[in-house]
Amino acid sequence: MLTTQASLGGPSPESTAALVAVLGLSICGIWLFVRRLKDGPVAPDPWDEDVKEALQKDEASPLCHRCLSPHDGRANFCATCGAPVGIYTNWLPYPYLFSIGHTMRIGTSGEFRRSPLIILGFFLLGLAEYTIFAPVYWFAFLRGLRHSLTPRTQDTGSSSDASSPM
Repeated sequence: MLTTQASLGGPSPESTAALVAVLGLSICGIWLFVRRLKDGPVAPDPWDEDVKEALQKDEASPLCHRCLSPHDGRANFCATCGAPVGIYTNWLPYPYLFSIGHTMRIGTSGEFRRSPLIILGFFLLGLAEYTIFAPVYWFAFLRGLRHSLTPRTQDTGSSSDASSPM
């Protein structure tokens, strides 16, 4: 754009003023954002002193973030639900693959908090991980999403209930 304007005799005063205004507003916006982050309210510590002391003890065992069952501190995955719980599980090349697989299974099972951003994230993760097989994953993801949204009724034993899934 600048080369075109330079060949036509230089930038016009209107475009220069607009550029300076946009640059000034951008700098002000960034400054206000940083100031708000710096001066914003600090979240209170949710732990009292007893919990802090209990967490510092050697006999305290870590809990799985998904099922809250205690596990060994050296374990990479939870023995109960299979969630990645190790400190370095997502950084090591081989266990990282299983961690991604666990995340993808959560998407197809439909057992996650639903928001447009999370659903978009599963779509993009499917595209990034499976590339040409992404439509297959998306089909399984949407099927799991649809099945988890339908209310599940208890089977009463009658064969006349046509709405129960096979």
